[in-house]
Amino acid sequence: MKTLLIVAAIIVFLVHGFVMYCCIKVGAESEKNYDELAKGVRKEKGSKKTLETM
Repeated sequence: MKTLLIVAAIIVFLVHGFVMYCCIKVGAESEKNYDELAKGVRKEKGSKKTLETM
C-alpha cells in the first residue's frame, strides 16, 4: 500500500511539472507574439491591420 501511494505521488508530481512547463511555454510564445504585434513587426494572421493602423 505504501508503494502504491509513493508511485501515485510521483506520477502526480511529474504530471504537475509537465502541465506547468506547458503553461509557461505557451505564455512565453503569446508574450513574444504580442510584443511583435505591438512593435508592428508582423501582421496578425487573417487581418491586414496592425496596431499602428487601428
